This record gives sequence, structure tokens and C-alpha cells, in this order.
Amino acid sequence: MENFLFLQQCCKNKEIIVVLRDEKRKIAKMRQSEELLRHHGIRVTEIRKEIVETLLSRESALSCKEIKELIPGEFDRVTLYRTLNTFVEQGIIHQIAGGEGTIRYALCSSGECVTHHHEDRHIHFRCTACGLTFCLEYHTPPKLEVPKGYKLGSFEISATGLCKTCS
Repeated sequence: MENFLFLQQCCKNKEIIVVLRDEKRKIAKMRQSEELLRHHGIRVTEIRKEIVETLLSRESALSCKEIKELIPGEFDRVTLYRTLNTFVEQGIIHQIAGGEGTIRYALCSSGECVTHHHEDRHIHFRCTACGLTFCLEYHTPPKLEVPKGYKLGSFEISATGLCKTCS
């Protein structure tokens, strides 16, 4: 009986440690989201922090619908769309055109994106098995040549296949 009580106590302590560890991660994400918003000159609000924290917590790009489903609480769709548009304009996130016509959003990882100008150069990879879209950094950027008289502003590279989880 004594061993059983000790085992229960150990389990409780581990649960407490897990809760504290999870709480610590949540606080770190909150700070990171607030710093990111302030860095881009965006007023910090609860919904804006929630959206950034949601994008920080995922490896894959998310659609507007997926973001809304992952954020707790009630808020209107218009606020979400306006916030996402503001984030795109201010260089916090970028849009990815999905194969099925859905726009997905991912955080700009380069740290060099500014208002109305994205410097995130990477491949957008959509997994044909699970449907998730990932931003993949490439080691050597491709050299793109355009015909004489054209001036390249930006480009997107999209690829499909199996992600590391599905392959």
C-alpha cells in the first residue's frame, strides 16, 4: 500500500512538472508574439496575439478556417480576415496559394520582411497525402532569368510530394 501511495505521488509530481513546462512554453509564445507585433508597429490585442501564437505553434501553413478553429473564444470572421491582411501588409506573415484554391498563411521566417515587401525566399511544399503545406528553406536559391525588358519583383516556387511524416 505504501508503494502505491508513493507511485500516486510521483505521478502527481510529474503531472505538475508537465503542466508547469507547458505553462512556461505558453508564456514564452505570448512574449514572442507580443515582441513580433511591437517590432512591426502593430498594436497588441488579444486576437492578434492568439493568431501569432497559433501560427508559431504549427509547422505547416494554415488556412483562415483552420486558424479560426484553433483559436479559443468567439470573434467574428471579419476581424480575422482584417487581422490576417494587416499581418501580410506589415510583413509578419505571407500568403500561399493552395492547390485547391485556399489561401494559407505562414509566418515570415527571414525576419527581413517589411511593410508591403516580402523577402522570404523558400519553397512551398504541399503534401499529397496529408494535404499540409510547409515552407521549406532551400540552401542554394535558384537563379531566375527573365526575358529582356522584364524586371523580376518576386517569385514563388511550389512543389508537391510526400512530407517527412507521410513518406
